[in-house]
Amino acid sequence: MELSIISVNYNTSTLMLPLLISMTKAIQGKAYEIIVIDNGSTDNSCQLIRKKFPDLCLIENAENKGFARAVNQGVKRAKGNYLLILNPDVRLLPGSLEKTINYLDGHFEVGLLLPKLLNPNGSLQLSCRTWYNLSIILFRRTPLGKFFPNHRIIRQHLMMDWNHEEVREVDWGLGACMFLRREALKGRNLFDERFFLYFEDVDLCWRMKNEGWKVVYYPKAVMVHSHLRQSAGDGFNRMKWEHFKSLIKFYLKHRRLNPL
Repeated sequence: MELSIISVNYNTSTLMLPLLISMTKAIQGKAYEIIVIDNGSTDNSCQLIRKKFPDLCLIENAENKGFARAVNQGVKRAKGNYLLILNPDVRLLPGSLEKTINYLDGHFEVGLLLPKLLNPNGSLQLSCRTWYNLSIILFRRTPLGKFFPNHRIIRQHLMMDWNHEEVREVDWGLGACMFLRREALKGRNLFDERFFLYFEDVDLCWRMKNEGWKVVYYPKAVMVHSHLRQSAGDGFNRMKWEHFKSLIKFYLKHRRLNPL
């Protein structure tokens, strides 16, 4: 098995079904499997998935176990040499998976690969980031950033001023779409389950790089991502609370290494 595609569903049948359709159209000539973990959905997601895609592996949780734990469930069932972690709001474009696997086959030092993400209107989505520090948190997670949206600190963190057509090593990138080499996991969980939601992708990239693996942005593989920053916006909601909790957990876990 070359590739295991893993996606977590939570009341997102309107997104998951188009994703699954895009998978079947985007993959050609590769041995693959699809694993969907349902996190206790209360809509008709599972019924629709079983009806329209009876051959995929569907893991049904009785409750919402969080994103990290659900992905780890899928990884334990996966058989592929490579793992592709996908959010339901991603659409695969034809040819991208083959290009990615071919690149990873020839670059054994790359443990995690991030594809180029596009917004639904075709514009570039800024999906790569530099490591967090206190200045970045102030500009990205407080009203300060709204007053200075084009500030140097924001531009550097979002890596806005480099050619996104170049293959390059990066600090970390959005976990909406990640290719991983199974060998890099060394038999362990993919994500740290202490992170219910958010920062599991930052933590994973931090771990990969500290163990000697490269995290690479690869623009020849292209996906469309309907990215909704639920932890952004005005007011305080559960998503912002989960983001804040994960930020604190990340700092407490890595404070000796001083990632912030």
